[in-house]
Amino acid sequence: MLHDKAMIANLNIRSWTARKHDRAISDEVDSNHGAKDGGRYNKLLIDKAALDPLAKHAGQTRDYHYKMTLPWGDNGDRLLPAQSYLEYTKAMRSYKNDGETLTRTFVAAYPNLVADARGRLGTLYDASDYPPVSDIAGRFGVNVGFLPVPDAKDFRVDVGDEALAEIKRSINDSVAERQAGAVKECWTRLNDVVGKLHVMMLKDKPIFRDSIVSNVTDLIELLPKLNITNDKALNEACKFCHVPESPAELRKHPGARAHLAAKTADMLRMIAGHL
Repeated sequence: MLHDKAMIANLNIRSWTARKHDRAISDEVDSNHGAKDGGRYNKLLIDKAALDPLAKHAGQTRDYHYKMTLPWGDNGDRLLPAQSYLEYTKAMRSYKNDGETLTRTFVAAYPNLVADARGRLGTLYDASDYPPVSDIAGRFGVNVGFLPVPDAKDFRVDVGDEALAEIKRSINDSVAERQAGAVKECWTRLNDVVGKLHVMMLKDKPIFRDSIVSNVTDLIELLPKLNITNDKALNEACKFCHVPESPAELRKHPGARAHLAAKTADMLRMIAGHL
């Protein structure tokens, strides 16, 4: 059963954009151009360079979360296979700790960044736009919550037998639909990385990063963990999509590229049958 093999993970990343809508300037621009609600002027309160490390870290954290999980619902919930739990939580603790270090660095620099903004923003500067330094740390953070996958068998509520049966059918249907979507996501990911590799191998003199090959290798190592239904076809696809050639070989030898182009074409045809 799915609820024995996976759990729902919800990632929450708090980030302060340090942007502030300036209504007066927006109205001024409208007035100068004879417009009405023509746009919004947002001030960048803090030098963007100071926020870039935090924004980059948030993006890396989110990318890892999406890599290790599968879609589940439409409210940010993702499906995390049970066998990936320890690896996932270890990595997320590391991301959380790194984020806290970056936040402390930013908080320490914050008073000077606010002072610098006076000169950078000129007459747009407004001291009331800036939160006190004691509030800044709380505007950044990484948290993950876990919930069990819904199980109709454990659902109990006093609504009568007929209504309860209908609710349980609805839960089972919803779980089945979302499970199918999660499995399709595996095939979609595989199609994406193999497709990019195939297009590159068709070029006469391709210039490419090693990652175009390693993306395929990394994914076929990860997919068996994401294969929550133990789908035999997906397991076989992971074996078939192995790329024996190194990036260096592929750059140097046209014959190796031609061979891989033919193989990836076969891969794509096989994957297409599951999309």
